[in-house]
Amino acid sequence: MHDHDPHDPHHRHSGALVRAVDTVSVPAPIERGEPSWQLARSLEEASVGQVMMLDQHGDVLSPGRIRWIWARSWLTAGAMGAALGMSSALLFGSALFGGAAVGLYAGAFLWQLRHRSALRRVLALCAAGRRDEAQRALDRLEAQKLPHQYRPIIDMLSGNLAFLRGEFEPALDRYEQVIQRYRPTGRQTPHPIYWICAFNRVQLLASSGQLERARELRPELDSAPHGAYFEMDRMLTDLLLAFHSGDDSGLDGDLYEWAKAALKTNRFGLNVVLLAWTFHRRGDDEMARMLLLEAPPRLSGHFLADSAPRVHAWMEAKRAEWQISDDEALYDDPFPLPA
Repeated sequence: MHDHDPHDPHHRHSGALVRAVDTVSVPAPIERGEPSWQLARSLEEASVGQVMMLDQHGDVLSPGRIRWIWARSWLTAGAMGAALGMSSALLFGSALFGGAAVGLYAGAFLWQLRHRSALRRVLALCAAGRRDEAQRALDRLEAQKLPHQYRPIIDMLSGNLAFLRGEFEPALDRYEQVIQRYRPTGRQTPHPIYWICAFNRVQLLASSGQLERARELRPELDSAPHGAYFEMDRMLTDLLLAFHSGDDSGLDGDLYEWAKAALKTNRFGLNVVLLAWTFHRRGDDEMARMLLLEAPPRLSGHFLADSAPRVHAWMEAKRAEWQISDDEALYDDPFPLPA
């Protein structure tokens, strides 16, 4: 541990980051067996095996809020005396956030609910980081005769799982299908699934080396809502573009604030690794090393070697150079606080 000047702004930032890290629990290891359906209470509390449900702004809905929406939907359907007005949880996830499956509400008829348990099982497997099992379950679901409202979720999940396997072209094709379906016209407000797929598309293009196309599409994302999830997605997109171009000069934001936001969560490990790369580029290796210590518990379900192989290679090279062991990453506190 190095001596610090208490007036050094880097030292003050590091202290704030310690407090952020200290409030976060290490995610539980991926478990086998039948997955359970668990909803995250917030973006910060979401952990391995928990599904995040988003509102139209990109903020996480609490389980209590979701129950209220379901209850109101049932009452509405009963009052109408017909199988109309029911809101069904159609769920989507951002591929590179591995395990942090994301939910959106979309209208569905009551008779469509017979597919709900199978869909929830796929999402639970995705949230638990069980990629191959999730793909088999999704294949079985897709083989059924599904209502057309299910097509976007199937395409989204298929794209995510292909992305996690490093199969970039099939993933891109699935995202494009959803984007074309939900592309807004005139003054229409884009559906949240449009923005999720739009972010995933740019991230995929950057990760697969198609930087020119990724840069062309990036400005549109400024129009996306500014809920907490989309803000993390926006951060990830810009960090990926910087990493794959080898140029961090265009990053527009306070890196210490970005790091605090990422470290307040149990997920978003790729954000943390890319922030480590950025701090290293800017000469702050102490901060970079601390972030690499914090990243591994947040990477469950990312399959980083497949979905972001260049980032994975950089992370492993730096961990070896700086002699960061798995035990140290899991148990050491790089900035221990006084008792």
